[in-house]
Amino acid sequence: MTKASNRTSSNYQFAFGPGFLQDHLGRIMDDPQTAILELIANAYDGGASKVDVRWPALPGDTLSVSDNGTGMTRDELESRWRTFSYDRTAEQGPYVQFPKGVQSQKRIAFGHNGKGRFSPFCFADEYQIETTKNGTVVCASVGKTDGGAMPFELRVTSVKKGDGHGTAITLNCANLMLADGQIRDLIGYKFAVDPSFEVLVNNQPVRLLSLKDRLSTRYLDVEGVGQVRLHRLDPQKQERTMRLKGIAWWVNNRMVGEPSWDGLDGEGQYLDGRSTEAKRFSFIVEADLLKSDTNADWSGFKPSPAVESVRKTVHKAVVEELRALVVDDRKASKKAAIAQHRTLMKQLPPLSQWQIGKFIDEAQEKCPSLNERELASTIEIWGKLEQSRSGYDLLRQLASCSSEDLDTWNSLMLKWTASNAEVVLSELERRLNVISELQDLIRDRNSDEVHDLQPLFERGLWIFGPEYESVEFTSNRGMTHVVQEFFGLKNVSASRKRPDFVALPDSSIGIYSADDFANGEVAGVRKILIVELKKGDFELTQKELDQARDYARELRAKGCAKVDTVIEAIVLGASIESGLEQMRVGDKTTIEPYIYDVILKRAHSRVFNLAKKIRESAPAIPRDAEVDDVLSESTLDDLFARGAAPSEPSADHPSL
Repeated sequence: MTKASNRTSSNYQFAFGPGFLQDHLGRIMDDPQTAILELIANAYDGGASKVDVRWPALPGDTLSVSDNGTGMTRDELESRWRTFSYDRTAEQGPYVQFPKGVQSQKRIAFGHNGKGRFSPFCFADEYQIETTKNGTVVCASVGKTDGGAMPFELRVTSVKKGDGHGTAITLNCANLMLADGQIRDLIGYKFAVDPSFEVLVNNQPVRLLSLKDRLSTRYLDVEGVGQVRLHRLDPQKQERTMRLKGIAWWVNNRMVGEPSWDGLDGEGQYLDGRSTEAKRFSFIVEADLLKSDTNADWSGFKPSPAVESVRKTVHKAVVEELRALVVDDRKASKKAAIAQHRTLMKQLPPLSQWQIGKFIDEAQEKCPSLNERELASTIEIWGKLEQSRSGYDLLRQLASCSSEDLDTWNSLMLKWTASNAEVVLSELERRLNVISELQDLIRDRNSDEVHDLQPLFERGLWIFGPEYESVEFTSNRGMTHVVQEFFGLKNVSASRKRPDFVALPDSSIGIYSADDFANGEVAGVRKILIVELKKGDFELTQKELDQARDYARELRAKGCAKVDTVIEAIVLGASIESGLEQMRVGDKTTIEPYIYDVILKRAHSRVFNLAKKIRESAPAIPRDAEVDDVLSESTLDDLFARGAAPSEPSADHPSL
């Protein structure tokens, strides 16, 4: 470095312009509400239990804020006042220091950057400090300058002996814009949440519970414990310092712990402390009945059934109130987010619109810090996913429809949601396919083809009655193996290829069962269905029914069925011998002969009955009120899309 640069650096002195403090402090020098709250916050951070505010009636009168806090020594005063961006936490810690000999509880300090000491400049260009600590009284004067080496001047005017402790700020008020009643309310909403911190304005104490205009109270009965009072404050103005927002607990007119939103839902925070809702509301719980459950240092409650019961009751009530209080704000944010993607939302089917609306509701409740921009991004992402799910395939299908078909589709879509229609149509398609395949196979005289029937009937057990609609009835390979053993079919290749049914030269046998339950556990077999299918031109006789009876006996003999297990055997063929009827063996076994044509007619009938039920129970499409409100609003784009916008400016609407 050259000598010239060294000389320039050593001789250079920084200077402050006349507007430095204004830029540095911002609202603290502009807003008297912020300024007076900063002065009281300083007293709170100084360990005071009482603050006396003398608020002037006219400009030029004296304004003073006196407290009984810890006070400062001369060194502490000069160090803290002359240090810009004073780091209170680093120098003094996060907790308030109380005067010696004063019983105190743990109190978290408001301040952290030291700007509050300049708040008197909002009311005058000069103010006086008198602070007492350790038997010494220090008096000083602080005044603004016109700039230069320092933007303000601190002068210690006297140091003397004195009793007590605390700090007083005094000035002649040049700027007066608020009445003492307004100041009292303002201070009450901010500081009276802690009843151990007393503030007087012109000798009148600020009482939180006397501020009736913006305070609501309700009584909560806690079963087996007693009654508590829940108060809610809703300040119209959001203040800069938010330490006391949340739920505050009072016991015998003393605060327990620190106000907080933690744990409202039992799983963490119900409200983010940075959110609009968190900054607006405070709740106070008067729970004197928990005196014996309070920690000795008043930092919280001891775990007990009474504390848990009171917490649950209070938290439930607070959550209900918050939901009711913020519902309008959330609806407005939701509608604004939807409006940003109105065109996309209009292109979606009603069910998708409803699903997106419901998702937004849940997201706002679970994540209250989500803003309008984030909600709009969510709508765009989900809307495009819904739009792309099957949109192009659908357009191709619709393009090939006749005008009559399009009218029919339009009618259907007005009555059905896409999801419901998909479920119903898929089931109908499955059943109709089963019937179609059965019709082709039962008329085939090739004996090998009859083995293809059994898998179809396994998919169509519903043909035999409503009971078999249940998914409980499934193929039972263990019982199938018993019947294979009955025929001695160990070496038959067809049986090995399809172990889920028995393949014979002229028929196939399928065995399906449903479990029985006792005390929630499987307890044997409730019912067995045996389906024997004969080849296409086979006539059923008593011999075939006797054979089915023997299958049932074999299953019981091998322990596959309990005494009370119902066995139903169905034998199907092309025709039935004259006079052949249902056969019963005891109370639990039935053998029933059927003709294929009859069973197919029954299948058709069941499908048509299903279609009738579907028509009678067409579901209503759910709607979302906020989505409907936004999409029903007409926009300029809508007018142009309908051809309603004039091509030339009109007299009524020259802007068009």
